[in-house]
Parts: sequence; structure tokens; C-alpha cells
Amino acid sequence: MNGQRIARLWVSALLAASGATPALAGSCQFAKVAELKVTMKGLEPIVETTVNGKPAPFLLDSGAFYSLIPQPVARALDLPLSAAPPGFQLRGIGGSVNTQVARVAHFGLAGADIPNVEFLVGGSDTGQTGLIGQNVLGLGDVEYDFPNGAVRLFRPKNCGKIAFAYWTEGKPFFEIPIQSKEEARNHTVGTVELDGAKLKATFDTGAERTVISLRAAARAGVKPGDPGVEQAGWSFGVGKRAQQGWIASFKLLRIGNEELHNVRLRMADMGDLDTDMLLGADYFVSHRVYVSNVQHRIYFTYTGGRLFDANAKLDTASGFSTQGAPAAGATLDAEGYARQGAMYQTQRDLPHAIEAYSQAVTLAPKDPRYLRQRALVYLAAGRPILAMDDLDASLALDPADTGTRLTRAEVRERAGNARGAMEDLDLVAGQLPREAMQRLRVAHLYTSLDAFDSAVGQYDLWLATHREDGSRADAQNGRCWALALANRDLKRARSDCDAAVRALPSNAAYLDSRALVAFREGDWAAALADLNAALAIRPRQAWTLYLRGVVEARMGQSETAAKDIAAATAIAPRVATRAAKYGIAPPPKS
Repeated sequence: MNGQRIARLWVSALLAASGATPALAGSCQFAKVAELKVTMKGLEPIVETTVNGKPAPFLLDSGAFYSLIPQPVARALDLPLSAAPPGFQLRGIGGSVNTQVARVAHFGLAGADIPNVEFLVGGSDTGQTGLIGQNVLGLGDVEYDFPNGAVRLFRPKNCGKIAFAYWTEGKPFFEIPIQSKEEARNHTVGTVELDGAKLKATFDTGAERTVISLRAAARAGVKPGDPGVEQAGWSFGVGKRAQQGWIASFKLLRIGNEELHNVRLRMADMGDLDTDMLLGADYFVSHRVYVSNVQHRIYFTYTGGRLFDANAKLDTASGFSTQGAPAAGATLDAEGYARQGAMYQTQRDLPHAIEAYSQAVTLAPKDPRYLRQRALVYLAAGRPILAMDDLDASLALDPADTGTRLTRAEVRERAGNARGAMEDLDLVAGQLPREAMQRLRVAHLYTSLDAFDSAVGQYDLWLATHREDGSRADAQNGRCWALALANRDLKRARSDCDAAVRALPSNAAYLDSRALVAFREGDWAAALADLNAALAIRPRQAWTLYLRGVVEARMGQSETAAKDIAAATAIAPRVATRAAKYGIAPPPKS
């Protein structure tokens, strides 16, 4: 891999497509290399590109030292692969993975056609084409302006110590020194302070939510098991392993001269990553950030909206004023309104998101994307009828849109329209590439519709093409669950559940699935052990309580069985009816 040659190709191609350049004082030459349009998909910043002429959305990931395509996607795109340098591996929260190199003959970015671009190949499938990393974002200086749907690349010259917060027009701004690119190994790294502890922080747009390592949290005086610390799902990275997450409250986070009070942050075991904190997209969506790799400094302002969560507050006592909410440009085109709507949606301002998407639909009524995006906001706002209208209209314009059809299948399933959901799922399953990440979502939906044969078929395809993926345990558990509900191929089901539990032994859902396999096998003791372990983690799960009551009844423990069944029914009155559908019920009373 010739990184310098690739960098020259990027710069020469992007310079030809660059736009207007901001003016700075004196002899400072401040050339804008390119402006990338960014649309937030939840907390994922997405850049639309093309790979050999085909649309290819990429996740903009400042935490990736090099641009990356997952192996299943590279195979689906039929990209030529070659070996990476011997011993070369990618490392992340999920561990390390081996890599290959893919060559894209024509990569379209920011209006430029860049020939013969190399990407690393490996890591977990994110559902996007891949990641755009620091071999693009670190070409010079970079400005992350997610609130206004853009990332801008600059090549400053003769600017000395001029502050690059050009958009503030002389108003106050925040700043923080960062390591050189060489010292930070092609990452953006600075030192922050959390409740008095100095932490090494990596500015990482590819991490949806800010996360700190358990070791760093302990230095700040917080650890799992402390009062107020909550379990919070799992953290995934490039490797196969997932890590248990927690959420904890901290009094003060200092990022340079910015002070954030009462923050709730996620914690996880970050393995051997050389950082204490990943400052994620949940920070970038409320800030405008200029990274000066020339000066080794970041300039930034708060633009409005949520700070990690609704409780965090910015200290404005020092005179640093906010810069306002995302700009509502009066001359926006449909794409601009859609990017604005996505930003409002990310900030959970659903009424303004609907308004912005409606403007996009009005300006471009034949573009199915804006109808699909507005449908997702309607769903988030609890308005499924309006969402279904938009999904139907979007699919009428683009019947081959598998993402929209899959969303409609989910809405139909929740509405009790099993036949309509099955029709959509069958079409999607037939249209998707063999390696598609969405097959996992299709499999889960088939299971929810009791279409177990179809579900297992989709799990089979996904597992065969995603051998080094952070979601592999989830797929193994899903196949185990489908087989156990169907009460067939229990040996295979147990193998899958055992693998899932080995990967994530404290995941209550995986223990619950394995308990159902043991129940089908008539191994009451094994079922009870897994159910007890699952309920120790999640004590108010109606299904798990009910199944434990049934197992206890089979073991002759009538008193404890009655208590568990009563507790389960109090949480979910229809749990007994649901269980009976799968032949799960207490033995008849003699």
C-alpha cells in the first residue's frame, strides 16, 4: 500500500471539485480542498459515494486510521483483493482482525472520480459500504460541521498561529491542543479531564456514543456496581467480541476550555486500545469542530442541542456563548432540507425534522428517499399510519428499495399484518446480495412471524458470510432461538447457544435461549440454572419468569412455580397464551 501516492491522488482529484474558501487575515492561504455532504443516520455520519459507478454510502470515521470495507461487502462488490503486509491487523473495541487490501478502479467522492483507490478489507459489517478514515480526513486540516451537514477539508499555508474558527466572526470559541499525527498514529488525540482525572481522548466520529474505558472511569472514581451505575447493552468494534457497557454520571468533563456538567457517559472494557475515551458522534452533533493538524490544535463551538443526554449542561459563565441551532437556510434545495431533517432527527427534535423532510418532499416529490426518511420520523413520533403512507409512496417510486421494504415489513408485523409482512420479507430475501448485512434483520423478523424455516435459512446465509463479525453471537443466538421455538434440530440449537453464551456470558437473552433448548430436551436442572442466571441480570422479563415457573412446576416445586407465573402474568398478561402457542405450559394438575 503506497499511502503517499493515494494521498496525492485524493488531493489532486478533490481540489478540482472544491468550492469557495473562507477568508483569513494577512498572508494566510486557506485553500478548501473539498466539502463532503454528510447526512446523519441516527448517530452515524453518512457520506454518499460511488464505487465503480454504483451508489455506496460510507460511514465517516475519524477514529479509523485508514479507509475500510468489510469483507462481505468487498465480495458483494466483486472487488479484487490482495494480501495486506504480513502480520498487519486492525484493532478496536472488539479485538483485532486480519485484513486484506481491495482496489477500487473508480471511487466517486465530492464530485471527483478518483482512480485506483485502495481500501483495507476486514472488520465487522456496519450495514454501510465501509468507513472513510484518516487517509482521507487527515490529508490536511478538517472541519466537522455535522449540524450543517458538511465536512470540509483544508490545506492552510503561511497561517502561523491564526485561530481557524473562522465561522465565529470574532466571537468566543473553545480550543484544545492535540498530539501530532505522528505521535497519535494518524488519529485525533487530546487530553481531557473527567472529575479531576486526566484522560487521553480520541475524537472518533465513527463511535456513535462517547465511551470511556473501565480503567479511566475508575481513575475518575466510578466503577460497575457503584450506586447509580446502570448496565447499558453492548459495545461493538472491528473485531468479533462485544463488551458489556454501563452508563454512569460524572460531575464535570473539561474538553480544553469547555466545561460540561452533569454528564452521563458510557463505560466499557476497551481492551488494549491506546486511549481512555472515544469522544463520539453524540458530541460532534452539537459542536462545530475544526481540527488543525498543522497547528496540533482543535477549535470548536457549541451549536445547540443535546449534550450526550438531556441532563448535561454547558458552562457559559466564562463568556463562551453558544452558536445557535442548526441553520435553517432559506435557499436550501431538497437535499439540504433532508440533511437538516436528519440532524433534527438525531437531536430528537421530531416536529422540526418532519417539517424539514416535508420541504424536501415538496421540492422533490418523485424522489423516494425523502418519503422514506420522513416515514422513519413519523414512526419515531408514534404516527404509524402517516409512516405507512410514506413507505407505500416511496416503494411505488422505487420497488427495488430493499431498505424501505424491510422497514415496511417491520411496521406491518407490529400492526398484526403477518401476511403483508411475509410478502415484503420474501421479496427482500430474494433481492438482497448473498452477503448482505440486512439478512440478519430479515432473519429476526421471520422469527417474529413464526416463519422458522425461512429464519434459519437467512441465519445460515449470514453466518456463512460473516465469520469475523461483532454481531456473530447475536446471529447464533437468533438461530438457536428459532430452532428452539420450532422444537427441532436441538443439537444444532444447543451448539449455537453455547457459542453465543461463550462470547457473551452475561447476556440474559442468550441464557434465556439456551434455557429453552434445555427445556425442549427435558433437562430441567440445566434450564433452571440458565433461567436463574438470566433473571439475576434482568429480573423483570415476563417470558423468562414464566418459563422458570413452568420448569419449576415440572420439577414439582409448585409454590415457587405459582409465584413466578403470577409475577410473569402481572408484567405481561398474555405471556401464558404466547407460550402455549409453542407448547410451553405447566403440567396438568392431577
